[in-house]
Amino acid sequence: MIESTQQAVSPAEAVFRLSNGMSVAAIVLAAARLRIADAVGAGPETVAQIAAKLDANPDALTRMLRALAAFGIFRQVNPTTYVHTDMSLAMRTDHPDRLHDRLMTGGDWGWTMWGKLPEAIRTGECAFDKVYGTDFFSYLDADPAAQDMIYSGVTAWSDQMLPSIVDALDLNGVRTFADMGGGKGALLRMVLQRYPDIEGLLYEDERTLRVVLDDLRTGELANRCRLASGDFFEKVEHAADLYLFKLTLHMYDDEKVAAALRNCAQAAAPGARVVIADPLLTDPPVHPFASSMDLHMLLVMGGRERTEGDYKAVFERAGLRFRGVTPTDSVLHLAEGEVVA
Repeated sequence: MIESTQQAVSPAEAVFRLSNGMSVAAIVLAAARLRIADAVGAGPETVAQIAAKLDANPDALTRMLRALAAFGIFRQVNPTTYVHTDMSLAMRTDHPDRLHDRLMTGGDWGWTMWGKLPEAIRTGECAFDKVYGTDFFSYLDADPAAQDMIYSGVTAWSDQMLPSIVDALDLNGVRTFADMGGGKGALLRMVLQRYPDIEGLLYEDERTLRVVLDDLRTGELANRCRLASGDFFEKVEHAADLYLFKLTLHMYDDEKVAAALRNCAQAAAPGARVVIADPLLTDPPVHPFASSMDLHMLLVMGGRERTEGDYKAVFERAGLRFRGVTPTDSVLHLAEGEVVA
């Protein structure tokens, strides 16, 4: 008899079920790597047909599809035939939500890092450098395929949040908007499209600036956009009314974050603002995302997510006046500081 999903469980059973999350993640991510969703057409297909397209073992694939169907990813027509559900369709590489890119963000290193969590908790130190003998970005530099996969996944995830970020930003009186570490410039493009009186600055490394969106390089927005390279932890040479760091500074410790904020303040006039768009930790926690990402930052980058009190401390450490935290309609919050005379 199938156990009712509504049945109450003991605290011990509830925790045990949480521990099974690793196997669930492994099943879903393996399906993404194998591109099983792409191998299933518009109608029902047999396991044999799907296996032939994937060059997979039919028996093993039968077991895999049964497991996926148990989670609502594909529907079992009969034991040898499956058809798409909305969830499996979302996993196709041609789906507009770009879920496949998001699922492929991590690699084998991700599984390795989570296995190092007990040691990281004991030591408080980043695990990635110890395991791989180099920092995360240097690791990616040596593996362009992994770098491209991670960039595609992160942008697929973060691009969905851009409207909510721009909606929440207070851009009254802003004449120059600086997107610090803004990748190819998707957020900056949205700001410039919405606000025709604002001029933009995209601050990135030289390599990323070579692949900036055409709209910012040669398109109609190019006349209002400057591209600048540099290291904002060392120096910022460009004045702006508002500097935004999106999903960037949570990768670093407080000392480096304070340095970046201080460098922006030194380049700007009093009254300019610096905004950090990252997840927000709360006590007590209200959602597992931010606290889970906090541990991910500890493991991989040596960085951290922050509470409102943490943001206040780091802004004041950099010599800025802390103005508070603004929620967005996404998992990100906007922590803001003001340059003082």
